Amino acid sequence: MTNIAYELGNQVQEDLQSSNGIDTISYDSLLIMGMGGSGVSGDFLKLLSNSVVSTEVNVSKNYTIPKVLVSKKPFCLFISYSGNTEETISGVNEAISNKFNWAVISSGGKLIDLAKNHDKEYIQIPSGLQPRAAFGYLAQAVSIFLDNNENTNFTSELRESGKYLNDLLENGKDSDIEQIAEKYSRTIMHKTCVIYAGTEVTELVSSRWKTQINENSKSKAFIGSMPEVHHNEILSWEADLNGSKEDFIIIFLRSPFEHPQIKKRFELTEQLLGNKVQILNIFPKESKSKLKILMELVLLGDLLSISLAAKLNMVPEDIDTIEKLKKLLGG
Repeated sequence: MTNIAYELGNQVQEDLQSSNGIDTISYDSLLIMGMGGSGVSGDFLKLLSNSVVSTEVNVSKNYTIPKVLVSKKPFCLFISYSGNTEETISGVNEAISNKFNWAVISSGGKLIDLAKNHDKEYIQIPSGLQPRAAFGYLAQAVSIFLDNNENTNFTSELRESGKYLNDLLENGKDSDIEQIAEKYSRTIMHKTCVIYAGTEVTELVSSRWKTQINENSKSKAFIGSMPEVHHNEILSWEADLNGSKEDFIIIFLRSPFEHPQIKKRFELTEQLLGNKVQILNIFPKESKSKLKILMELVLLGDLLSISLAAKLNMVPEDIDTIEKLKKLLGG
């Protein structure tokens, strides 16, 4: 899995296959459906789209198209790395029955077959990985989708961020970002991570960190965001002070693009909680490009979760419990 993390910068630069009409799609309303490591790319697409266009974009991580959207007849983009995700296939079948227009992003499986059989557009990415290890491919695919249909330039920006990531990793295990990941994983160890974000970018990254810590290191992690946590969760560290100090660690994912009041909230939170629970402030090296900040923090989280897995004697690739659950669901 460490080698895959090092490929993140290359994944966003590698040419992808697509159907001939992928650049002819147009829509007034977009619904993205996907789960897990594939679904986060839908969040990524929504983040990019919201920054440049006013088109309504919704993300659903379930079996069905939300009833409130059915009457709007949204264009549907279905994302599943394997192409066989149960929930996503269910969404495709509902789109077909409602005669919606749709496209897919996948490495193959039933999803690509359905697209070809129904003469729908698709972007096909390389196979052979676990979904969370294909974030670079998926991020590039949704960027291509958005660029083709909204006349944006995110694919080019993403490729530049890929070069930036490769520069960060130029010295391999001696790279600063590797050393930082090693340091933070050593600090976390058996503690439960509570990750707080303060911008749209860091909220997406916090979700990625949570799932990578869950899957790679088999450890517990939860997320929250400023200012919402100040209206409830800030009180949760008082009832069990010993447990808070011994069993938890709060991670602040920081950004130079924070609203001044959000910046102040992070600082005040550390003042108020610093003697109740351990707090880590994590700042990106990049300070100008939001996309580079996002990708840098994604890379750091990937490396951290893999380093943590090694320290806890966990195998990142082991997803036996997930596979057992799929078999049980299948009867």
